[in-house]
Amino acid sequence: MTVRVRFAPSPTGHLHIGSVRTALFNFLYARHHGGDFVLRIEDTDTNRNIEGAELAFLDGFRWLGMKWDEGTDIGGPYAPYRCMERLDIYREHVVKLLDKGIAYPCFCTDEELAQQREAAEREGRVPRYSGVCYRLSEAERQEKIAQGIPHSIRFHVPENRELVVDDLVRGQVTFNSSDIGDYVIVKSNGIPTYNFQVVVDDAAMKITHVIRAEEHLSNTPRQILVFQAFGYDIPKFAHLPIVLDQHRKKLSKRDPSVLPIQKYEELGYVPHAIINFLALLGWSPEGEQELFDLESLASQFDLDRISKAGAVFDVDKLNWMANQYFKALDLDVATVMVQKQLDRAEKRLPEGVSDDWLPQIVALFQEQMVCASDFLRLSEGFFEQRVTYDEEAQQLLAEPGSRQVVEAYLALASVDEAWTADASRARFKQIQKEQGVKGRALFMPVRAAITGQVHGPDLQKTIALLPKDWVLDRLASALESRS
Repeated sequence: MTVRVRFAPSPTGHLHIGSVRTALFNFLYARHHGGDFVLRIEDTDTNRNIEGAELAFLDGFRWLGMKWDEGTDIGGPYAPYRCMERLDIYREHVVKLLDKGIAYPCFCTDEELAQQREAAEREGRVPRYSGVCYRLSEAERQEKIAQGIPHSIRFHVPENRELVVDDLVRGQVTFNSSDIGDYVIVKSNGIPTYNFQVVVDDAAMKITHVIRAEEHLSNTPRQILVFQAFGYDIPKFAHLPIVLDQHRKKLSKRDPSVLPIQKYEELGYVPHAIINFLALLGWSPEGEQELFDLESLASQFDLDRISKAGAVFDVDKLNWMANQYFKALDLDVATVMVQKQLDRAEKRLPEGVSDDWLPQIVALFQEQMVCASDFLRLSEGFFEQRVTYDEEAQQLLAEPGSRQVVEAYLALASVDEAWTADASRARFKQIQKEQGVKGRALFMPVRAAITGQVHGPDLQKTIALLPKDWVLDRLASALESRS
């Protein structure tokens, strides 16, 4: 049997990180077993569909490096892969259920259904459809249809039937059909509901394993009933653990610490850092290794190592992992990513710098960067002639002896024709010899005067990479502000 899995997002919003985790687990499972990964767009919620969302999904997955074997853009043997283009297929299936008496038209209005729910709640019963339209005779149904009364199509659920889900993550989960009630499979506008459409499509596309979020577990008995009604093979189900925030509550799509996948791309994260992090969100490999390339993930991934417990989206862990990947980038790749951030922020390089200036600046900060956009904050002093002194820098410049060191460095730098890191070291050595200062008392005042901070990357490289007139201006400004 060829493993066939699918990810089927609805284009009703951005590509949420939890959805990406689900897609990734499907992708890895297919690759591990040499199977097929299908990308299907479930766009039947026409009132909520957002223009451009589908294209954004595809772009996001491409950025992450997840390739599908069949889908809306590349086709495949079971096309079309967009649900609204499959309406004729759903209609054919509905007719079969109507002919068998398994489905029937329901003429209840929204107001009548609301009254039924309220009555059930008052009486302490679980709200479920009363079945009033199921009890109509065929003549009564046809008369209402002839009158043009709007109607949906409901699936008739048999009473007191045990429905067992052999879940590959959660084990055996049992439901009773009496708790379900007859449910709508086609809305009054002719568009199928999820629990019907998904079964028709999964069966038609030969899906063998349905790997999806835990929240869909409660839908599964309804879907099993539809599979059984058509005599279709029921796929194996695996419901993934819920994703929790750092307070161990269900992760909200509006959580400000968790971004849509397009935002991570815009910020310049290394895409595989996102993949690696999400792969470990509810799945654990053997051993203590945490960093994996895609091939290694696929070779190890299987469903038996997925946890039942909720998986915490640890932002600190994500950023640690992202930093591991960013600092491992080739410098030319990191520079290209940084240049995109500079272009987006409309920041230009200082006039007169060499072609290799930006890569050298990137090299100063690459070890610290989680993503390319971090460069804008870290390197601010290389793009603005004047700097702002933070509190630590102001305190240090006010210390006894700091002024003499800054004055001496300014005097030497003003007349020094060489503007290199080695030339800067030589200037410091001369000040050390003449003033008898060293270490913090020698270097910190100059760093504070030039950068506005007491901490930062290699000081000699920093000075050499800044325009000389900027350095002299900053030194003079620091002295003026302390005079």
